Amino acid sequence: MKIGLQLQQQRILHNMSQNDLAEKLNISRQSISKWENGGSLPSFNNVVAISDLFDISLDELIRGDEELMDKFKDDGKIRLNHVETIIFGGIGLGIVLLILLGLFKMPSDIVKAWILVIAFAGKLGVLMNLEWKYVNRSLTKKAVFWGVIVMAMAVTDSLLSMWIGFTAGL
Repeated sequence: MKIGLQLQQQRILHNMSQNDLAEKLNISRQSISKWENGGSLPSFNNVVAISDLFDISLDELIRGDEELMDKFKDDGKIRLNHVETIIFGGIGLGIVLLILLGLFKMPSDIVKAWILVIAFAGKLGVLMNLEWKYVNRSLTKKAVFWGVIVMAMAVTDSLLSMWIGFTAGL
């Protein structure tokens, strides 16, 4: 049985609307509709979440859907989710930039200024493109606590740097 039909049957069996299911999975209702109509396939993470939510085995959920099983087939490629891409891509790009900066021997004050400008623009870009309603739903109290700590340290560092720069200029 196709995943879309299986999903629709389970959703109806559990008296859930597409919107109810979408909220529980922290995705859009349109995604649920596309899955049920065969327009797209859910990610592996979403299939696992659906399996847990409806308390059915993964085998039961995807058996008979060859297209979905092919999608999950291990072809030896490393697949990164968005957060992993940000982390590993950022570290890799940072190392490359450090090597390039070392080769071109640019003055450190110019480099620091550009790094600050680019970092600010990058942070702003990420913050403007987040789906905040999903972020807010997924944050635990511990995550909020650590977020406050990180934000406090970042603000303290920025203010301290500005104060040192200001007093050095006097």
